[in-house]
Amino acid sequence: MSARVVVITGAASGIGFATAEAFRDLGDTVFGLDIAPTVPEGVTYVECNVGSRASVDAAIARCAEGGRIDVLANVAGIVQFGHFEQITDEEWDRVHAVDLKGPFMLIQAALPHLLAAGGNVVNVSSVAGNKPQPYAAAYSAAKGGLTMLTRSLALELSPKGIRVNAVCPGTVDTPIVSHVATIFPADLDHRVADRLMMMLPGPAISPAEIASSIVYLASPEARMITGTVLAFDGGM
Repeated sequence: MSARVVVITGAASGIGFATAEAFRDLGDTVFGLDIAPTVPEGVTYVECNVGSRASVDAAIARCAEGGRIDVLANVAGIVQFGHFEQITDEEWDRVHAVDLKGPFMLIQAALPHLLAAGGNVVNVSSVAGNKPQPYAAAYSAAKGGLTMLTRSLALELSPKGIRVNAVCPGTVDTPIVSHVATIFPADLDHRVADRLMMMLPGPAISPAEIASSIVYLASPEARMITGTVLAFDGGM
């Protein structure tokens, strides 16, 4: 594949970091968007708060200075666990701003440049966006919205040559997952909490595994794939 312009959100850690490394290693020009500058070496850092329209527009303008964007990978995300009745308006809005409104704004901002390049979008949703998850109402609602946004845009943009796909991971070995124990309700009901567990035994999914799937979905080899929601959920 010839060098492309690739924009990745959440590139300072976890899946975003691994995805930035993967595209960089292919020789692509990679822009890593995040609120923290710890993106991989060889990746151009662009500060971006994905929940802010002004920040998103400025970041995309910076990435598109060359006139094109070939790949947009919406990886940035946050998770919030808790009893439904205890979720505050601020918590709900923050999760949706990052996990759903962020991708919406980024795709809107990047679309003219994606059209110029015949590019494509890969969103990182979650198994929680496909199947109901307890104690994660805000997160599940946001990721479910992202999954349906992916499918809707795949239909709408297909005549214009733009592909839109999603990856839906289960438990991935990322900094967010490592801190789950500190934000999960202490008084959870194990009869429903067991739904959070993957069915297949073994270690958590590595960020590199998810990154590989994003690279594939964004590649010419996947030219006939759009509207796909690829689940990494151990058969959940």
